[in-house]
Amino acid sequence: MASDAKKVEVKKLGMIGATFLIISSLAGSGVIALPQQLAFTGSITLISFILVTIGALFLTLVYVRAGEQFDDPSPTALATYISPLLGAQCGFFYVYGNLISNVSILIAGLGYLAMFVPQLNDPFVLGMTIITLIWVFVALSLRGVGIIAQVVSITVTLLLISVALTSVLGWLEFNPVQFKENWNVSGKDEGSAIMSGFAILIFSYVGVESVATNAAQIKNPHKVVPIATIVGFLVVALFYILSTTVMEGMFTAREIQDAPASFALSMEKITHSSYVGSIVSLVMSVACIASFIVWGLNSVSAAKTSADNGFLPKAYSRVNRYGIPGTGLVINAVIMTLVEIVLMMMGSNIAEAFNISVTISVLLLLFPYFWSGIALLKKGVKEQKATAGNLAIVFLSSVFILSAFASANFDELLIVIAAALVIPGVYAVLMNVDIVHADSKS
Repeated sequence: MASDAKKVEVKKLGMIGATFLIISSLAGSGVIALPQQLAFTGSITLISFILVTIGALFLTLVYVRAGEQFDDPSPTALATYISPLLGAQCGFFYVYGNLISNVSILIAGLGYLAMFVPQLNDPFVLGMTIITLIWVFVALSLRGVGIIAQVVSITVTLLLISVALTSVLGWLEFNPVQFKENWNVSGKDEGSAIMSGFAILIFSYVGVESVATNAAQIKNPHKVVPIATIVGFLVVALFYILSTTVMEGMFTAREIQDAPASFALSMEKITHSSYVGSIVSLVMSVACIASFIVWGLNSVSAAKTSADNGFLPKAYSRVNRYGIPGTGLVINAVIMTLVEIVLMMMGSNIAEAFNISVTISVLLLLFPYFWSGIALLKKGVKEQKATAGNLAIVFLSSVFILSAFASANFDELLIVIAAALVIPGVYAVLMNVDIVHADSKS
């Protein structure tokens, strides 16, 4: 009886909370970092944006269908459904790819704070601030999903207001001539310029699986997960395209490149007030940093799924009285701290640290995304319910995924290929994966 008294009722998210969950994970570092990163290529990235958005839509539909057909539609669970060996790989690629991505989120948020605290441009100060935030937000996450939903809902609402105002009012300041002059400033041919924007654009859509990954924290997941996933994606995609496109006609490419706080710059011009720009910068930074909480929960939920299947250390399976894998959160915080220490030792500033962490994390996460689609096809064949619609969705999402590898450079691909070759062997030896036993369970 005493132990029962200590139990805390686990709060779960409804439709609105789940929708905010995916919007926050997509619109956090994704939207606020986009204008500056794309400005190095030019307004030709509008074509890149349209192509990537179409591909990301089909990837989103993979998780919509998975949410309807699987009890656990998370990438790690879907990969395990195909094969225990792939489940083991996914346990590494998805979890640790997300941890690198989490560091990117904090870097992007601090880029907006740099206008108030110039010292953040120093790699050491930036690194120590990131490490501090990692542990502060892990402490908050240990209290459960309720406080996460409250923080995220407030900050993302403020973020979306800033982005929406830029998307609508920015057209009053839009200059078609400026947009044309910014068309291709990369020095590359148009085909290469279009492809060069793919990596950062794909990063902006990483998170379409966030509701599916946290299905255990959602009320009535078979109904809520599909609807929240598609609604959240469409809202963010609309704001992404409108806001980044209008900025290319408001400023020169160089002005955007030199402004980490791009939306603060746009709102300052729209309102002709530096005070408004400062407020927007603060709001965007807080919203971006708050989305780190969502991604921290995503990462540890995926790690728990993988650990439950024997593919990651059992420590990830331990759940505290709030229903959160607390030990796993601490382990992940240690790993993210080490990642940031490496970036500090490299002397990376905000832009450099963001680019390095984004590229590696995206390439790692593409593997679980691809396997999720294959799991959907396997279930259709196994249950004799295969449809042409599912086949088309998986095929087009796979084209989207493979396009990211075409945009990566040789060194980046070499790191990922090495990981794909080495990790299965390491897991088979160290984690004692019993493939036959796991197959019989599936």
